[in-house]
Amino acid sequence: GGLALAEHVPVPRPARAVRTGSENKARLWTRAAVAGVALLIAVTGLTLHTAPTHYEQPISPPERVGGVPPRGGPQKLTAQDLKLQKSLSEQLTHGPERLVPQLE
Repeated sequence: GGLALAEHVPVPRPARAVRTGSENKARLWTRAAVAGVALLIAVTGLTLHTAPTHYEQPISPPERVGGVPPRGGPQKLTAQDLKLQKSLSEQLTHGPERLVPQLE
């Protein structure tokens, strides 16, 4: 016991002061957590409001592909093709007359 008597031990703080300090610290951390969650919700809402709703593909610059023939279209009609087209458009398109061949 002589060693304990020789050492200077500070007097502990009163229980009321310790409890008040702990409650204040708990209140501070609770408010900080609530504020953090509110900030996270606000940032999420802002992101959802400003984010695009669908993907828009960027337009790539056109370039020719080597070794591939150009796209083909309808051929030019010859005089014989034009004559046949004209005679077909003048004929009836419905009825039994269409089924009977005509000699020209």
